[in-house]
Amino acid sequence: MKIDLVFILSLCGILFLGGCATNAQKMFSLDSSSLEERQLQTRVFETNDDKKIFDSSIATLQDLEYTIEEVDRNFGVITGNKSADATEAGQVVGAIFMALFVSADAAVNMTDATQHIRATIVIIPKPAHKKTYVRLTIQRVVFNAKGGVTKAETIKDEAIYQKFFEALSKSVFLEGHIE
Repeated sequence: MKIDLVFILSLCGILFLGGCATNAQKMFSLDSSSLEERQLQTRVFETNDDKKIFDSSIATLQDLEYTIEEVDRNFGVITGNKSADATEAGQVVGAIFMALFVSADAAVNMTDATQHIRATIVIIPKPAHKKTYVRLTIQRVVFNAKGGVTKAETIKDEAIYQKFFEALSKSVFLEGHIE
């Protein structure tokens, strides 16, 4: 009887550890959407002058109305934030019907009012290759009229990233010709 109990417990332990190995492999593997997201968020500049890229990144964020919150030149990190209106026409129409047929309180809870947007830039110099990598990630938290959080997400809109990197490219180009 004791041998059967030890055998069963050993078998359960082996199955448990085998399951952990499978989960660990899945946890560290990248799916195609992660790679696509990284490509969307990253640009390579053909320069060793990471200081110019760093300063231009700060200026570009400020031009896009971000308030610079944190700057760490040693780690190549810049963080900025801004607030914006989050009202969407479809939500307003839905809220009107909700207010008419259910309650005004429910309508207020379903309508997005403001959003706080946080942009983080990481600059990675590769002097041996004469390149500097710039990665931008943008997250937003959306609040309803009562201040409740309705969404928290990473922004994956290609047009937003394209706008930033086009402005950064122009800034780097202009700064290079001013000196």
